[in-house]
Amino acid sequence: MKKFKFLSYLLLFVFISCSSIKIPETSFQIDQNDIYKHLSFLASDELKGRGTGTPEIDIAAEYIAKYFKSLSLTPKGSSGYFQNFKVTTDLELLKNNSLLITINNDPIQFELKKDFQPTGFSANGTVEGDLVFVGYGIEAEDLGYSDYANIDVKDKIALIMRYSPEGDKPDTKFGFKVQSNFKVSVAKNKGAKGVILFTGPNTVENDKLISLVPDPAAMNAGIPVVSISTEKANEIFEKIGKKLLDIQKEIDSTQSPKAIEFENVKAKLQVNLKPIIKNARNVIAFLEGNDPVLKKEIVVLGAHYDHLGMGGRGSLASSKEPQIHNGADDNASGTSGLLELAEYFASKRNELKRSILFIAFSGEELGLLGSKFFVDNPTVPLENIVAMINMDMIGRLNENKLTIYGTGTSPKWKPLLNELNSDSTFKYNFIDGGFGPSDHSSFYSKNIPVLFFFTGTHQDYHKPSDDYDKINYSGMEMVLNLVSKVIYDLTTNTEKIEFTKVQGESQQQGRRMNIRVYVGTIPDYSEQVEGFKIAGVNDGSPAEKAGLKAGDVIIKFGDKTVKNIYDYMYAMQGYKPGDIVEVIVLRDGQELKLSLTLGSR
Repeated sequence: MKKFKFLSYLLLFVFISCSSIKIPETSFQIDQNDIYKHLSFLASDELKGRGTGTPEIDIAAEYIAKYFKSLSLTPKGSSGYFQNFKVTTDLELLKNNSLLITINNDPIQFELKKDFQPTGFSANGTVEGDLVFVGYGIEAEDLGYSDYANIDVKDKIALIMRYSPEGDKPDTKFGFKVQSNFKVSVAKNKGAKGVILFTGPNTVENDKLISLVPDPAAMNAGIPVVSISTEKANEIFEKIGKKLLDIQKEIDSTQSPKAIEFENVKAKLQVNLKPIIKNARNVIAFLEGNDPVLKKEIVVLGAHYDHLGMGGRGSLASSKEPQIHNGADDNASGTSGLLELAEYFASKRNELKRSILFIAFSGEELGLLGSKFFVDNPTVPLENIVAMINMDMIGRLNENKLTIYGTGTSPKWKPLLNELNSDSTFKYNFIDGGFGPSDHSSFYSKNIPVLFFFTGTHQDYHKPSDDYDKINYSGMEMVLNLVSKVIYDLTTNTEKIEFTKVQGESQQQGRRMNIRVYVGTIPDYSEQVEGFKIAGVNDGSPAEKAGLKAGDVIIKFGDKTVKNIYDYMYAMQGYKPGDIVEVIVLRDGQELKLSLTLGSR
């Protein structure tokens, strides 16, 4: 729906053409009217949801850069205010994507996009061989369950149901082992040369194919993988004289595997995908402090400015038809806050001792890609960054409840935040951990203290209805005043900003995944590699003791080849705490063998 109120504002303040972008007049004070001017532009229909790699997000980037320039902030990208990088935003189906199944030489035809579709984590290639049914494709020795107990899939095509005998509930006892990517890793390590996935008829879900979208965690499973419709899966079983629904119900009710080695059933898969790689850019500006020594220390203030564009991956809209996802709260709010605070501190530049680096990140919705690229390719010395303050979804303050992540990453944080809230204006929700669902995580992985300000999710999250007319502008002004006081203290107080690693954080994450052993690696989703790249290791972890380092790519864990994170998790099965495992990593292009003693959760 067009926003007619915005059009009149647009004529006054913002004019977009191929050659010029005008910015609004604003005051140096933190003011909700100024916030509105920025936010209503960034979240306008004209910017079409600021999808990474789109022309519209480039308009937003130019707007941010031009605003930084108007404040006389120093460009600090690799190219002026911009830091350019590449992202895989989509996958294109090329020719020769096909699936053929024959039963006693009688073919079953599959129509692309209707009956079957390659998955976003499939490898390219052509494979053919005997088809075998492997139930849910789960191997969970700790639960006494294995769909592979009585079936050999070596050099065959594995037909696997999605989810588990517990259906599609997210809190299943099988944990991450229900994930399709992980099931493919298991099948591949059992020798399967291709996988066909489908949703069983006893699972409460619409009969839909797995989306063809890139997976930052596992772009290439190493073998061709397709998904087929439930209707076509039923047809396969009917032609061999069996009822798929009865088989699935038996597995579900007894919690016992029931694999089937078909007779005279063969499959041929052809997958041919082309990654769509686009340009993205962070927007970076610098405000230097005045103290001869402390100005070398830098406080980063960041917010991501990308969103979901016209929907698709990540959208929670009821309709899958393309619709503008304006992302007013997520995260035009944080971006507007970034611009407002940049202006505020530009007016106080003579008071600052430490320096401030303002960064608007792109690619956050695709997996924190912009912030991860920055910490791996910093435009200032990374060791000079003493703190990172992140704002993501700060536009829906309700009952003055404010969530702040990272409060355990420095001993400074809680006393400072409580002091600044002595009148109890805010009802704080402190979360100590430095890892979380936004760009601060990339900095915490580099042992940098972080804070992440967040006013909470809401019913418009990742929907077209996240519009600027629903923003609590007075609430945003309150949050930004608090953030400004935090940053003012960091940039004027000479006290050292110490870093603290939050203990137990990774162990808690591991328990949710039902992994019995502890390694302590932190995954790196920022680029597509063959193997499992790590962004770092936890202090005192088995990984650290074994000598693993940030940037290492694990290519073998014990006797298992590792091509992605799911291979890595699968490889950990069968080990117990105290076992010694040989790990092979790629470091600076060279293979390195390390001996790792597994810890306990």
